[in-house]
Amino acid sequence: MKPIPIGLIGVGRHGSRYLQHLLSVETGGRLIAISRRNMEEGIRLATEHSLRFYPNYHDLLADSAIQAVLIVTPPSLNLPIALEAIQHGKAVLLEKPLALNQSQGRRIVEAATKAKIPFMTAHTLRYEPAIRQLQDIASSLGQWQYLVCTMRFETRPASPEKNTSWNNYGALMEFGIHLLDLVRVLTQDEVHSVSADIDRPTAQDPEHRAYIKLITRRGLPCYLDISRVSQGRVTRAEIMGAEGQALADWTTGIVRKISSGNKISDYPCPPCATLVEVLRDFCQAIRTGSPMPVTAKDGLQAVELADACYRSAQTGKPVFLN
Repeated sequence: MKPIPIGLIGVGRHGSRYLQHLLSVETGGRLIAISRRNMEEGIRLATEHSLRFYPNYHDLLADSAIQAVLIVTPPSLNLPIALEAIQHGKAVLLEKPLALNQSQGRRIVEAATKAKIPFMTAHTLRYEPAIRQLQDIASSLGQWQYLVCTMRFETRPASPEKNTSWNNYGALMEFGIHLLDLVRVLTQDEVHSVSADIDRPTAQDPEHRAYIKLITRRGLPCYLDISRVSQGRVTRAEIMGAEGQALADWTTGIVRKISSGNKISDYPCPPCATLVEVLRDFCQAIRTGSPMPVTAKDGLQAVELADACYRSAQTGKPVFLN
């Protein structure tokens, strides 16, 4: 079976990971073209790996040989690129977050739905072995009392490029969006209300810290701690249930269940290249015509929760969702 011809738009910090996986691992897809604003580096990569290089992404999307595109750009660029990809009939895998805000996200979802274009949002945290192991043991904890999720990332080193695109986005949109999606995945429920407290170094800066309380429709409290203020990295999800509690740490690959009598059970979670699994699922869904495992609508719902967090922080009041 022939691999799916793929074009990659954006070969920066995140896009380079997609590039390396597509070139080195069997995914069901074959990278044939890239687009990058840095022309010198783009030409170098294309020459080194025998790829087509398009300085302008419009030309890549117009290439009839490309069946699917990966969009790995800052959120401000996602809307125009995604809409044009849909117009050209390309299947799309878009790196999270889906869009800069829910209004833009809705336009992407509506366009993909109307055109019946296969569209996947790359919420890679769903693919972490520790998260999947936590899902496997969650039912043994009895009725859930509450959920706590944490992502604290090290402070980003100063970039020599003052206008680095991601410098315009705070911790919530950059990586906290993973936890907003994870709440829906773990609880298998939708969010009813959002309360958020967001801190910024100055009023003009993007947020570096967010404390969020979500209440699901079934009434489960979920607490999120998202920050980029320290050295080191902490990533974990903890479920407190009536018959035990469990913790999943996807940085260290540790999943631990604590039950009656302080009995401790540890579960091995060998590391996994989550992007490889994402790419395989994406290509498989295109080939079989099956639904994408993480849809554009899933991506939109995470962005809607992020927007609700910003509104709650601004008003100091909970935001209630339909």
